[in-house]
Amino acid sequence: MDGCRAGWVVVLVELGDSRQVVSERCRIVPNFQRVIELPESPRFVGVDIPIGLPVIAVPGGRACDREARRLLGRKRGSSVFSPPVRAALAADSYERAVQLNRASSKHSIGLSRQVYGLLPKLREVHDAMNPDLQLRIREVHPELSFAAMNDGEPMTGSKKTKAGREDRLRLLEKWFPDVRGALETTTGEEVDRDDIVDAYAAAWSARRMATGKARYLPQQPELDSRGLRMGIWF
Repeated sequence: MDGCRAGWVVVLVELGDSRQVVSERCRIVPNFQRVIELPESPRFVGVDIPIGLPVIAVPGGRACDREARRLLGRKRGSSVFSPPVRAALAADSYERAVQLNRASSKHSIGLSRQVYGLLPKLREVHDAMNPDLQLRIREVHPELSFAAMNDGEPMTGSKKTKAGREDRLRLLEKWFPDVRGALETTTGEEVDRDDIVDAYAAAWSARRMATGKARYLPQQPELDSRGLRMGIWF
């Protein structure tokens, strides 16, 4: 699943006896609590948002963020952002969020406007998450998923370009034959094409969790102040 202006893009996948995809559905869910309460009760959920937030801001962010950038290389590594410290979730303005992030450590690290824009989604997730729920709802990153799909090679083009999106769709089609149909029927004012593509990448990683083939970074994830693991699955 991936965040969008309408809420969350959720790709529900059913696996057959051979662990192959036998059905897929793309759905818009208005908030994270409704995802938790989905009647299908998915065994695993991959969500493209940080789960587990640091208390202090350090250069490069969490260990999982640093390892993800290293794995993805210079071009695609730039898609991995460092999340804010937990205290910044309480901020009611960009300036206050920057102040709280800077005050958390001697490094005085601020926040970009882009990261600040994610605070509402981060609040949704962190208001609901707990260590037990994290056993099935896990952080993923689409570019790590695509690199794993691509035999370990990070994607060469940006998903913002037509060629880059097409490369990603070709990989997804091997697993999800209806992905292009979902793009046509779900894209709209409140849902971008990138949101759908990233949600499918997250579903691919969730499928790997279900089949026991998923990997995660780092090998020994740190725990945040609420006992949530700070690790990325793919």
